[in-house]
Amino acid sequence: MTQKVFLAVLFLYVLGFSLHALYLHKTVYGDGIYYYSWMRSILVDRDINFSNEYSYFHASQPTTPLAIPGNKYSIGPAVLWAPWFLWTHILVRGSGYEFPYQFIVGLSSVLYGIFGLVLLYGILNKYFGRLPSLAGVVAIAGATNLLFYGSLDTVNSHAVSFFAAALFLTFLFQKPKNWLLIGASLGLCALVRTQDLAYGALLVPNFIRTRLGGLRFQGEALKKIVMVFCGLLIAFLPQLVAWQLLYGKFWISPYLGTLEGFDFLHPHIVGVLFSLQNGLILWTPIVAIGFVGLWLKSKLFPAKLMALIVLLQLFVIASWSTWWQGASYSGRMFVSSLPLVAIGLSNFFTKIFGLRFRALILFAAIIIPLSLINLLLIVFFLLKQT
Repeated sequence: MTQKVFLAVLFLYVLGFSLHALYLHKTVYGDGIYYYSWMRSILVDRDINFSNEYSYFHASQPTTPLAIPGNKYSIGPAVLWAPWFLWTHILVRGSGYEFPYQFIVGLSSVLYGIFGLVLLYGILNKYFGRLPSLAGVVAIAGATNLLFYGSLDTVNSHAVSFFAAALFLTFLFQKPKNWLLIGASLGLCALVRTQDLAYGALLVPNFIRTRLGGLRFQGEALKKIVMVFCGLLIAFLPQLVAWQLLYGKFWISPYLGTLEGFDFLHPHIVGVLFSLQNGLILWTPIVAIGFVGLWLKSKLFPAKLMALIVLLQLFVIASWSTWWQGASYSGRMFVSSLPLVAIGLSNFFTKIFGLRFRALILFAAIIIPLSLINLLLIVFFLLKQT
């Protein structure tokens, strides 16, 4: 049954993506222009001068101190899309703008999102069993904004950030642990969306518990920390190099050098969660159930720490100058936190699976209605954008 469920999700996501892409006859627009421009400029023009990309897509960014067009958006999605783009380029031999390029890059994001769901199921199944885990994954796929960013607006950072987070959690909870890969996957999270360094907080219990074991284990903890840092640095290196070549400084994010910024004293918590425009809980209420599930008693020891990471993400996003997240369906900056929400959902569902008629209750009362509401809201959102 598990395989059939994933095949059904894959079919629906690919179908939705294909119909949407064919209707628009493009997949690159909005913020996706800037993520895509990294890849096309480097792989086709073999430079990081985005003048021709911005001219083609009718986009712009402030000029850098090096007198070239800037690009504040991360290079991470382009790194993950690059193999798919190159394979297409070998076959098409075009300019890199044509529809086949855009379609394949968008499709790759769909597949990354689905692979993220598969990885997530592998984690959940270890701790919660097959049915609650499958229910958690289906809920994420159908009742959250992953449905939108994993099947429609895919040339963006969100689907790949979901994949990167699921990959990090996979390495974190595997036994024995490979600390270099844990660091590299955390670096990949940051390479796609810098804010996802917050996932690093999940490493703290490993080091603290080791240090409490005595002097011999303190050295072991230091070794783990060094390996994590090396893996993180290797994975994040492309972004540091890109910033250096584009802005002349590798240590300062261009986001912090614009008119945008943070106001940590006046976060818009209520607006981010309940705004009529795109409030996370108002538009995708199943996220609230997942968050509650993180606070319930769980077999997964850092579940409450995961809840704190979600709260940290909420605080950072709510403090951002564009806290409404632009033309966002639900809270798009939370897509990378959905793997944590899935853990909370599966934990919550284990309680329901202790009830009589548990499966029927779960799907009839929670997952199906919220997925249908999500689908209707997506249609409403798309119509509003036209």
